[in-house]
Amino acid sequence: MEKSVFKKIYEIFKKEKGEIFLVGGSVRDMLMNKELTDFDFATSLPPQKTRETLNKNKIKNFPVGIAFGTVGAIIDGKEVHITTYRKKETYRPRNRKPAVEFGETLKEDLKRRDFTINTLAISPDGKIIDMYNGAKDLSEKLILTPSNPDESFEDDPLRILRAFRFQSQLGFKIENTTYKAIEKNAFRLMYISEERIQAEMTKLLLGDFVVKALAEMMNAKVLNFFIPELYPLKNLHQESEQHHKDVWLHTLKVVENTPKDATLRWATLLHDIGKPYVKAEEKDQIHFYRHEELGAKMAYSILSRLKFPKELKEDISFLISKHMRANLYTPEWTDSAVRRFIKEMGARLDKVLILSRCDITSYRKEKVREKIKMLDELSERINSLNSIKGLKYPLSGNDIMEYFNLPPGRLIGKIKEFVMNEVIEGRLPQETKKEIYFEAASTFLRSITKKSKN
Repeated sequence: MEKSVFKKIYEIFKKEKGEIFLVGGSVRDMLMNKELTDFDFATSLPPQKTRETLNKNKIKNFPVGIAFGTVGAIIDGKEVHITTYRKKETYRPRNRKPAVEFGETLKEDLKRRDFTINTLAISPDGKIIDMYNGAKDLSEKLILTPSNPDESFEDDPLRILRAFRFQSQLGFKIENTTYKAIEKNAFRLMYISEERIQAEMTKLLLGDFVVKALAEMMNAKVLNFFIPELYPLKNLHQESEQHHKDVWLHTLKVVENTPKDATLRWATLLHDIGKPYVKAEEKDQIHFYRHEELGAKMAYSILSRLKFPKELKEDISFLISKHMRANLYTPEWTDSAVRRFIKEMGARLDKVLILSRCDITSYRKEKVREKIKMLDELSERINSLNSIKGLKYPLSGNDIMEYFNLPPGRLIGKIKEFVMNEVIEGRLPQETKKEIYFEAASTFLRSITKKSKN
């Protein structure tokens, strides 16, 4: 199907005497034998002329960013992007949109790209155009800029994060000169909009080589400019006797253990950020009491700073606040305790259990096996009590006010919670007739009325 896309595009533009090439990540992925998900073309035609050409050939198209030279089109069910040659694009401080200077040649367009592995192009006759040794760097698994790295990172500081994002996705090494320029220019990330940083970091966190990228980012002090809260984790030891692993190395291990899910990976990255501020040593033992509570608050602040949507901030912060709960499980937990745990975790239960499992790291394999065994047992008990998941209040506030002819107030909430608690404890059945719940509520109401009189 890809060949038919290329053929149509090339034939259409040939009739208009317009140059057009498949470029960038599309060519890189082809050479790496990856399935193409992006179809990016560069053309000599200006954006309006591109649209006219597509319209003339009855190709559905739409403006993606006309001011920036990009037109989108649908060909054989595939979305393609066709962009006019650019000579330069510069991102102004705190601005998501670049100032674009259009070019006249393919060479100019390729030179302004972020890394040499993205400067490759394919001509209509199938020839690979390689002006900046992109194929060589691709084979050697190197990430470096096609032009002076200082100038490249000044034009668009987000390229600093993109270098690590490609490292996370591809496992490549950042070339030494480029790496030194990253260290030198990392401060420029503070001029980038938070939305762009958020998007790039999320892609980075989902890479196969995420640990390699995060470790390099910490060493280059890149993280300091948008998540400085992570830096104190380095060299913060968790155990008095064994100083081989600090909290940052533990964090990397937990991220590595975590499935490729954006919510979970952000939660694991930030799950221990509260530890440096609550560290205490008692009887030669190091403790981090309630670090999860502080960490959840700090994470919410970080995610707000990075302009995350409210729902995602709440999900990630909740997971961090509860990441210790499941690992406190013992076989002594009663069924009521398990039911309460299920109810407390709510719709996020599965992710809490995943995060808890990923958080088990130790140099002692028997310790890991023991904790995993406990989590397996907890999961089995949860499955046996599965009906409590998603349980709604048996009686609503309106039910209680209407039945007892009571006004709104705290008493209604107390009665509501009492009935729910009776169901969780197993003393009342689930999904039964409301009369049974009203009877229990009546008993509770009489008891508290009697106490108030005494």
